[in-house]
Amino acid sequence: MLSKSRVEAFSDGVIAIIITIMAFELKIPELSQSFSSQEVSEALVKVIPKVLSYTLSFVVVGILWLNHHTMFDKIPHVGTKLIWHNLFLLFAMSLIPMPTSFLASYPLLPQAVMFYGFIMFLNAFGFLILRRYVEIHAKLIPYNSTIQKSNWISCSLYLLSIPLALVSVYLSFFIFIGIPLWYFLPDRFHK
Repeated sequence: MLSKSRVEAFSDGVIAIIITIMAFELKIPELSQSFSSQEVSEALVKVIPKVLSYTLSFVVVGILWLNHHTMFDKIPHVGTKLIWHNLFLLFAMSLIPMPTSFLASYPLLPQAVMFYGFIMFLNAFGFLILRRYVEIHAKLIPYNSTIQKSNWISCSLYLLSIPLALVSVYLSFFIFIGIPLWYFLPDRFHK
């Protein structure tokens, strides 16, 4: 059996690599040798979707890391099933750079938005099953219905964002931005 600190260190390392991979996608736009202010303005406009999609995904990864860290602080020990649940969450998180890059390149393409929504759903589901296992099956931390309700809502909304992208990508963006904002609200609003 692995020690809790080894699982936490591995998780932190994977999450750090995910953020690094996303950061590598942020590239300075190419300009001609004799660039004009209009060319610079156009290049900056092209960079905005990349920065916004990176920022959104960075915030999501940060929230996942913080919740993961907070949960693992309360866990006295780990077992094999817990490690596999954790690995599923890390697998889902490791996919985040791909749809982030796709969304950055094609922000209004429904398929890019649907792909991003699907990967975010996988992450929300991964965290949901990890937390549920820790609370109910392993009884390692007390059950918290407020947290579970927030996890179910996030999971459901990310799943809803997939077909909504065919109606309007902006509805899906509203979900993508709304969920992280929800987690920034003080705890008194989550009751």
